Amino acid sequence: MKKIICLAFFFSACVQVYAQELKSEFLFYFEANLNSPQAVGPVLTGTRIIFPAKDGFVKGEKINGKILAGDAADWGLILDSTTFKIDVRLTIETDDSALIYMTYSGYIHADARKFAMIFAGKADELSPSDYYYRINPLFETGSPKYAWLNHTVAIGVGSLPVPGKVAFRVYAIK
Repeated sequence: MKKIICLAFFFSACVQVYAQELKSEFLFYFEANLNSPQAVGPVLTGTRIIFPAKDGFVKGEKINGKILAGDAADWGLILDSTTFKIDVRLTIETDDSALIYMTYSGYIHADARKFAMIFAGKADELSPSDYYYRINPLFETGSPKYAWLNHTVAIGVGSLPVPGKVAFRVYAIK
């Protein structure tokens, strides 16, 4: 009988240690126009290509603003014939003049043929379902109004609608 009670206690305790259910909330739509890429070339970890941002914006219920283009860019790496590793840093100036530093990493991944099309400027001939484009933004701000972003985990689902443009739907993970 003691074994049964111990097992019942063990299994009831296990049920309680499961993590919370993952929930998300739409945060904003992000769009950026890019300048011509700067091909640094082969480096130790892949082929470095920098995509400076020309301009852009974020639009959502809780945050709206523009991308400050001066220092915004993707310092990405082509890892192989199917994968691009994203490394972006930028500043958002909100409509009420707050500054938010946003960084994100992630991946663009597709089979070799589709990946070659993407980097030949033909991504608009593909459906976003033809490639995997995900980011994980992090935020820093001194603005009390947007301080909640400092501890928000976010995920973005991207697309390449036309050559020289990236777009994302960004979700806060609750």
